[in-house]
Amino acid sequence: MKLTAGAVAQRCTDLGFPISRQSVSRLEAGKRDAPLNLAELLVLARALEVPPVLLIAPLDQQESVRIAPDVEVPAAEALTWITGERPTSAAGDGPGAVLDVLRRHDRLVRTAVWSTGQAVERRRDAQLAGPDDYQRASETAQQLEDVARRDREDVLSERRRLRELGAFPPPLPSEIAFVDPTGAAS
Repeated sequence: MKLTAGAVAQRCTDLGFPISRQSVSRLEAGKRDAPLNLAELLVLARALEVPPVLLIAPLDQQESVRIAPDVEVPAAEALTWITGERPTSAAGDGPGAVLDVLRRHDRLVRTAVWSTGQAVERRRDAQLAGPDDYQRASETAQQLEDVARRDREDVLSERRRLRELGAFPPPLPSEIAFVDPTGAAS
């Protein structure tokens, strides 16, 4: 962003977490004595208007990233490990399982929103169809409604799985909030 260390420090202060200009300069030069803590990482990412992961695995600046004292991996591999983009190897119901279920939940929600919208549009088309097209349009609408219903059932099932794992399902979009009325805001 071509900001000075002072400007970055001021942004951090404005965000409610002061970091001195000297600390920012030392970080930039790679001369900081102690590693960043999570709060510092998050406020710096916010101040720099970048996702925090890019401060950990700077894909545009480094070919590899040290993820342990004796372990250096390509930056892209570090990124997929940090973000959990690859399914975890954690078996059972641990934190890796929650991440995998949350990702699946997100995909299922997007699919259910889309299929529900398609079903609503097709039902509307059927209602507006003339007598010659009504039967075909109504059958198509029914097929799409069946798909949308199954997609929403998949969402509800994944939300139950998240709760079984002790996680909190994210709020559902308004289009499908009725799927889980007791947990729509959980």
